[in-house]
Amino acid sequence: MAGYGFLGFLMLGLAALALLGSVLLWILGRTARRRSQPVQAKVVENVRRRGARGQALYFPMLEFQWQGEIRRVESVFGTNWEQYQPSEMVTAYYDPRLGCMTAKPSRAKGAVSLALLLLALLLMAGGSVMIALQVGLV
Repeated sequence: MAGYGFLGFLMLGLAALALLGSVLLWILGRTARRRSQPVQAKVVENVRRRGARGQALYFPMLEFQWQGEIRRVESVFGTNWEQYQPSEMVTAYYDPRLGCMTAKPSRAKGAVSLALLLLALLLMAGGSVMIALQVGLV
């Protein structure tokens, strides 16, 4: 039975880290979902830039109405082909606080957060049993 106490405390420490990670991911995901607002935007043009390896990348310039005024924002997401044509209408996600386009908010962070929470609960239960075995409560 020697060594169960150390293993139990190690599991409780890992549980605390998993719980912290779970809470942080949940907060980040929730914040991103709240800040990113879907907008209907018109592609004005495709801005051509050079990538790190010299290849051509195309970034759509989007025009949309936000709180009564027309905004023009270049997408931060580029492709190596002209994915959208000028005058094409697209749904984009805009973060007014940052003044830029964002990725579509996903629920992936929420799923990972839930998985970390379950892992934390399992580690807490296992660590508690290990400590109880060392102390002689079980």
